[in-house]
This record gives sequence, C-alpha cells and structure tokens, in this order.
Amino acid sequence: MRVLVSGASGVVGSHVVKQLLAAGQDVVAADILPDAGPILGGTPNLPYQRLDVRDLAQMLEAFGRIKPTRVMHLAALVGEWYNQHPLANEQTNVGGTINMMEACRLSGVQRIVLASTWSLYPSFKGTRHGHPHYEPVPETTPPDPVRPYEIGKYTCERYAAWFRELHGLEFAALRFGGYYAAERRFHREPRGAGAVNDILAAAVAGRPYRLDVGGDQGMDLIYVSDCARGCVAAVLASSTPSGVYNIGTGDASTLRQVAAIMRDLVPGSDITVGPGLLPAKHLCRMDITRARTELGYAPRYSLRDGLADFVEQMRAYDHSA
Repeated sequence: MRVLVSGASGVVGSHVVKQLLAAGQDVVAADILPDAGPILGGTPNLPYQRLDVRDLAQMLEAFGRIKPTRVMHLAALVGEWYNQHPLANEQTNVGGTINMMEACRLSGVQRIVLASTWSLYPSFKGTRHGHPHYEPVPETTPPDPVRPYEIGKYTCERYAAWFRELHGLEFAALRFGGYYAAERRFHREPRGAGAVNDILAAAVAGRPYRLDVGGDQGMDLIYVSDCARGCVAAVLASSTPSGVYNIGTGDASTLRQVAAIMRDLVPGSDITVGPGLLPAKHLCRMDITRARTELGYAPRYSLRDGLADFVEQMRAYDHSA
C-alpha cells in the first residue's frame, strides 16, 4: 500500500515515516514546510509533498498524483497560542482534518488514521481513575474537552465517525498519552507532558530544574517511538472496528520516578520535584486493551528504557548540530 503521512516533519510524524519505511511500506511524506525539515532531512529516497491542509483543491491535486491507499493524518497546530486564538485552531485542526477526509473520500482512500489526545478526558479527581488508584481509563469514558485544542480533536473524532457512516471511510482516531521525545527540541511551543519534557531537557543540558509541586502525579507517559508504533499499527491493521483507541503504555508513572531515573542516567543532574499533584484534569492511566486486541499494538519501551533512549537521541542531535 502507499501511505501518505501529513505532518510528517513533526515529532510523531517523523517517527511514523521512519517506522513505515522500515516495515517496507511505500511512504510519501507531506507537510507545509518547503522541504522535509530538520528531523526527516537526509532520509534517503523519501518522496516529499508540500501540502497545506487548509487548501482542499491543492490536496485533491496532490492525491490525484500520489494515489495513496491509506492516510496517516498528523498535521496540526499545537501550543497555547492556538488555544488563545481559537479561529486558527478551527481552520487548521478541524477544517484541515475535514478537508483530509474529503480528499480521502473523493480519491478512493480506504482508511484515514488521525491523531487525537488524552486531554479530552474529564477530571478524575476523587474517582477510581484518579490519584492514588489510577484504574485504567477506557475509550468509553465520556469526554469533557475544555480547551479549543481538545474540543477540535473530539470534533474530528465525531466527523470521522460520520464519514464512516455516510461514505464507508475507515478510520482510527488515536488518543495519545503524554509523549516525550528528543525531537521536541525543534519546537518552541510547550505541549502535553510539558513538565516531563522540561525535566528531561534540563537534565541532558546540565541545567538545574525545580518543580515545587507535582512529584506524586501519575500519568500515562509514552515514548514517541511507541506513539508512532500505535500509528503504524492502525495504518496496517486489517480493520479498525472501534474507531477510537487509547495509545499509551497502560501504566501510571510519576514525575518523581522520572526525576530519579534521569538523575541515574545523567550523573550530576540537579533535578528537584516537590510532592503533590499537577492541576491538569486529564492525567491518568489509559486502558490500551482495545488497541492491543484490534490493532495489534504493543508498547516496547518501559519508562527507564524510553528515558535512556531519549538521552541518547538528545546527545546525538547535540553532536550533529
């Protein structure tokens, strides 16, 4: 099959492209950048398509030439600025996704896989899913999106279900856990799992880091390689009957654990995390049974293994800079 990956130059997208290529798939990378960008740059024999998901006519022309079989849609605007200015979020994250579904429908694409988020889950404070119990949260949990970003992601999930109902377009919406990645160094805007990525970046750079509150907070932290593995599983699966899938580790890790591992991996790290919980409503342990059963998804990285690879990748980027 031929897989078109939108947002291919981004953090998750770059890993998806590389994993699909390693699996022997025919891949076309697409993004709004004039070239493949700093993360994918140098990937041999990778076709690249400049694509603005807000422009349906441009997309239809590209689809006509590329003739993808399946689409992995990761193109999106991220960062707090877009929550403060919801129109930009709606035009790209919602409108662009609808354009992508339209292009799939009109071009005969079999399936679209799209990125969603765990942040559309409700507050679990005082429930069995919250601290300290962290009972796994299934996809059937009623969502409670608050910020424009998560409102848009849930909207796209519902549009995808409607396109399946009306046109038979297969879909898989992947609710990513809080992912950490060395490639975040290429992005200025903070994202989900911000405290985790801040701890990691400071430790590798040799900067002191202090967080007064949050060490007891449990959350489903997933290494970006496993995040991409969920994407690839959804693209290649024989079917995606449930449509919506949690992509995490199925475990709850704490910031205190992250800090302790980083102090061990990077001797001399000056990392301090105080006790207590973070204010974010959605932090939880996700039930990944559905993704395991229907997609064949299985995370490979433990927290320690993921953090160790993160450190290695960060140092590799530093040496290549």
